[in-house]
Amino acid sequence: MASASSAGVGFGGHDAGQCRAELTAVLASAAFRRSPKLSRLLEYLCEKRLGGQAEDITEYGIALDVLGRAADFDPQHDAVVRVDLHHLRKKLKEYYAGAGADRPIHIVIANGQYVPQFVEPGAVPLPDEASGPAAPELPARAWLPGRWRWFAALALAALAVIWAAGHYHWAPSRLSELRAGRNRTGGTPVAAPAESGEIRIAAGERAAPYIDSAGRTWLADRYFTGGTTFHRPDIPIQRTADPDLFQTGREGQFVYAIPLNPGIYELHLYFAETGVASDTLRGVNIAINGQPVSGVDIASDAGGIDTATAKIFKDISPAKDGILRLMFQGVGQGAGVGSFLNAIEILPGIEGRMRPIRITTGDRAFRDHLGQIWLPDQWAAGGRKTTRVVTVAGTADPGLYQWERVGHFSYSIPVVEGAYYAVTLHFSETWFTPPNAPGGAGSRVFDVYCNGRTLLKDFDILKETGGVGNRAVIRTFPHIPASPLGKIELAFVPVVNYSLINAIEIVEE
Repeated sequence: MASASSAGVGFGGHDAGQCRAELTAVLASAAFRRSPKLSRLLEYLCEKRLGGQAEDITEYGIALDVLGRAADFDPQHDAVVRVDLHHLRKKLKEYYAGAGADRPIHIVIANGQYVPQFVEPGAVPLPDEASGPAAPELPARAWLPGRWRWFAALALAALAVIWAAGHYHWAPSRLSELRAGRNRTGGTPVAAPAESGEIRIAAGERAAPYIDSAGRTWLADRYFTGGTTFHRPDIPIQRTADPDLFQTGREGQFVYAIPLNPGIYELHLYFAETGVASDTLRGVNIAINGQPVSGVDIASDAGGIDTATAKIFKDISPAKDGILRLMFQGVGQGAGVGSFLNAIEILPGIEGRMRPIRITTGDRAFRDHLGQIWLPDQWAAGGRKTTRVVTVAGTADPGLYQWERVGHFSYSIPVVEGAYYAVTLHFSETWFTPPNAPGGAGSRVFDVYCNGRTLLKDFDILKETGGVGNRAVIRTFPHIPASPLGKIELAFVPVVNYSLINAIEIVEE
């Protein structure tokens, strides 16, 4: 199967830079400046395509990410995405028939597809495997007599139902429940998983979905049986940019039965011990599809109470009936010996490996020049964040170095237990350089440790760059084992002035 980012398939033989330049020109045109909604839609589709994420372009994703629909959006009953795609295709055709007629590349979205292609002027778009299955297209209704429009609408609705049922592959045992909008507790509305395969659930009682610091949506609690909810809003939570996610949860003895499409997934379970007053009092036993996988003392795992942590499991698949069952049982002496959970995240997996972790020290997610997403700063304790609007040389992604964490600080980043990782650290000295402050080697010196190993001793960023500030310095450390608790523990210790870090990347080997 062709790669979603391969040149020549949907790129017209042009590289991503040329295609992105065409997108910029189209968005700057008078026609698109007057239509901000269609501009947002076109930019979203093209950036996904150019970033190698064509398979993530779905009707459901467009509705939530671009059009602001709620998580219970149902494409079978709301045609807003298809309507806006119809208008976008029309707008592109008008642009290239007029002001953009002489452009060297044309952006085309074929009927029945959501994935844009970049083609030579006058070229017919080729079938593109990255586009995925065709979506129902709006009928051309203007020429139909009134009663025939009604028949066409019925036919379109039938096609939409057939397409959706074939595309989602829901387990037969759950189809009736999902269509009725009920989970196993009877009554709570549920939404089908995004076609990208990503599911995020915030456990506990919530009136609405939760939007995290990265802009991702966590659905209100669903698919559960048993347990009770808790809400402890006055407890500050350490090592997270989203404390609200850890102040609410489900506790007791309970099971989640989550419908999934066939495939391999990565499971993240999120916890913060807020129900006991001291460490080592309450543990959680976890079983996946009936197989015990972990027994964990949450406070010990996190390094203390009121501190966020996560357990990550790779190569997870639903059972034969299309259901992923997660069973939680308490062990220990605290909080009535009940287990608990704050949130569940299910992501498309990479067979045999954990998905890469990329963290920027900024307050929002960052997309690099390869289309990779760096999540906002998380899993940190100590120090403080600051930002500097400077131009950093020696990198294709200067925006990655606009934020930094400085001081005496640490990161405790959850990973899959028992594996080895390459850890990459990104630095740039933007303070001890004119006009901010006198610079030179020796202005900032610090040590970096990881899981008991010294990564950098007396590290001096300016010494690495020959005294030149505002320049990226990248260091990669291979074959680092996860800690026994499934963590990459990074400590940044000042020697002269504060330590700093701009970004962190962790990739399983």
